[in-house]
Amino acid sequence: MRCVFSGLVVSWLVGSWLAVAALVAPVAAVADDGAAALARQVVNLAVAPGMESRIDRMIAQAVEKQPAAAQAQARADLLKASASIREDLMATFAAYYAKVFTPAELKDLVAFHQSPLGLKMVRVEEQKPAEVNAAIQQQIMKLVVLLNTPPTGK
Repeated sequence: MRCVFSGLVVSWLVGSWLAVAALVAPVAAVADDGAAALARQVVNLAVAPGMESRIDRMIAQAVEKQPAAAQAQARADLLKASASIREDLMATFAAYYAKVFTPAELKDLVAFHQSPLGLKMVRVEEQKPAEVNAAIQQQIMKLVVLLNTPPTGK
C-alpha cells in the first residue's frame, strides 16, 4: 500500500509540475533587462535543490523496483533521460519568475537566498523529518481524493 500511496503522490506532483510548465510556457520570451539571469539564479538557489532531491527520490523508487543486477544501469539511464526534463523544469520556473518579479525584487530574492537565513530555509525544507513528510503526503492524498470524487449534488 505504501508503494501505491507514494506512487500516487509522486504522480500528482509530477502532474502538477507539468501543469505549471504548460501554464507558464508562454512566458519564455523575457525582456533583456537582466531579469532572466537573476531569475535563473533565484531558481538555482531556491527551487533547484528541492526539485533535484524530489526527482532523485523518484528515480530511487523506480530503481528499487528493478532486479538488483539491473539497478546501477537503470539509475544511470534514468539520470541521463531525466537531465533534459530537469533543465526544462528549471527554465520554466526561471521564465515565470522573470515575468512576475522585477529585477530589483529578483536581486532581493538572490540576496535573501544567499544569506544565512535563506540558506537555512532551503536546508530545513530539504531535511524535514519523515513524520513531517508523511503528514504532508497524508494531506495531499486527502486533496487528491477530494478532487477525484464526483460531487454529490447536495
